[in-house]
Amino acid sequence: MRFNFKLWVETDEGKPILGKGGIEILRAIKKTGSLTNACKETGMSYKFAWEYVKRIDTAMEGVSMRKGGRNAGGSSLTPEMEELMKIYEEARQEVEEVLKKYENKLKTIRKDPQSI
Repeated sequence: MRFNFKLWVETDEGKPILGKGGIEILRAIKKTGSLTNACKETGMSYKFAWEYVKRIDTAMEGVSMRKGGRNAGGSSLTPEMEELMKIYEEARQEVEEVLKKYENKLKTIRKDPQSI
């Protein structure tokens, strides 16, 4: 037995802004400097990633995108988005640590670990 969780950031109105998939595409944007290249790296469709970034930008300025094609365009994260990603990652790690503590307690009630 184990615990599982999903963690995301949402607006005060309850609309999701950022979750695991968003973190993945944003890390790739930061690494590659391009939404197109980030999609190639993560295997996400461009349409999905574009809509995700636009949803983030509706809630907060998260990604700066420059039009321009092959050599002039690009994407970068705003300082606020970098900070949000850092906070998200800290929260995720802390939740995982707490759940590990309780998973260890679950082990004490198991009869036969092979049967589960």
